[in-house]
Amino acid sequence: MEKNNQSPNRKSRSSRKSTILILIALAVVAAVVYFAWPSAQTEAAEPALQTAKVRTGDLVITASGAGTVLPAAQVDLGFRSSGIVSKLNVSVGDAVTAGQVLALLDGNVQAQADFDALFTPNGVLQAEGDVAQAQIAVDDAETALEYLISPLVYYYEVKVAEAQSALDALKADATSTKEAITDAENNLQRMENNLKNAQTVYIEEYVPVTFTYSWVDAVTRETVTSTVPPSDADVILARANLESARVLLQDAQTALDIIKAGRERLTDSLASFGPQVARIEQLRLEVESARLVAPFDGVITSLNVIVGQTVGASPVLSLATTQNLLVRFYLDETDVDKAAAGRRVTLTFDAYPELSLAGEILSVEPALQTVDGAPVVVVWAKLTDDNDANILSGMTVEVEVIAAEARDALLVPVQALRELAPGSYAVFVVQADGSLKMTPVTVGLRDYANAEILSGLKVGDVVSTGTVETK
Repeated sequence: MEKNNQSPNRKSRSSRKSTILILIALAVVAAVVYFAWPSAQTEAAEPALQTAKVRTGDLVITASGAGTVLPAAQVDLGFRSSGIVSKLNVSVGDAVTAGQVLALLDGNVQAQADFDALFTPNGVLQAEGDVAQAQIAVDDAETALEYLISPLVYYYEVKVAEAQSALDALKADATSTKEAITDAENNLQRMENNLKNAQTVYIEEYVPVTFTYSWVDAVTRETVTSTVPPSDADVILARANLESARVLLQDAQTALDIIKAGRERLTDSLASFGPQVARIEQLRLEVESARLVAPFDGVITSLNVIVGQTVGASPVLSLATTQNLLVRFYLDETDVDKAAAGRRVTLTFDAYPELSLAGEILSVEPALQTVDGAPVVVVWAKLTDDNDANILSGMTVEVEVIAAEARDALLVPVQALRELAPGSYAVFVVQADGSLKMTPVTVGLRDYANAEILSGLKVGDVVSTGTVETK
């Protein structure tokens, strides 16, 4: 029984010892913490310097946009006159060349036959006959004028006109010498003097001989003699007839030259010439109004007519170029300073994710447009890369504008820059002893991460990028 009564007492004393030891340990820990805490606080408060080395690299400033591929040229074509479509030579998607006949109207056959007849040997003979007839008319008109003013006066009128033309040509030629101009002036003066002398002879000799008439008076039965020179109106009319005959001769000669050259030389309108050339132009218009011709190389993109259909002057098909494709794309208005004619672009296509093509900005539209409720800058670019990909009008394209770039430039993080004044910057360079030295720098390009340093630093310099607190 005694043995059992002593066991609880020993256990109680052991428990009290353990408690005392725990309390002593806690006190020691508390003391250590108490005395160590100020030191820890001091260390945590000390800032850690953040640095970066000046390095070389590339810096590219870009802006991104999206747009659509468009043809450089696209036109809607229609006939010049109404009629029934008799022939259709193309379908949607067909590639055509400039000058190719795309469609014809009924009645074109006769118009084409009449036009073709102009360029046959018989057509050439007829044109040569027209020139010969026109030359006869000029000769007759010259003879009529010579009779009225005398051959001598007419001759020197022609010589004066020729001398004046020669002098005008020399004066208009910057390479003409002073001596040549003087000789031409002297020649003109001689011809004018000769003309005056001829006019004197005309009055004193030619008129009395040529325009003196005699007749018998019906009452007195006497012979009456009278000189009646040509009136001014007669001379003016004769000169006008000669000028008109010359114009018709020139017209006939031009028509002959056109016919001899062939229809392929007919590229410009001939409506401003005389009747012979106008006849050629009229026949050509009759042919052209009844046929549809491709104005340039391209692809048929739409067709709104069938054979046998009656059409007017409205468009019946559309033609677009397949070469020199353009890209119209949009940039956010905040990137307007990055878009300028001549700047390079990189193009990627939804249809060809792995394809990247180079391009160049052609123009920037002067006014903003609203797309999906946001103001945007409209930019036009062209493809400059040759490629075998089937780039089609209407394709979606992503565009990256290369606004500026610096290659092998000195670069620092933008956090290293300290702005001293607008446009003026400095950096803190870490010295060998760990101190910082403020150094002015010239900044070139910069983006959100890096800045180009044009002067003030060298490769390998260590710069401060700021400080952070250690936790």
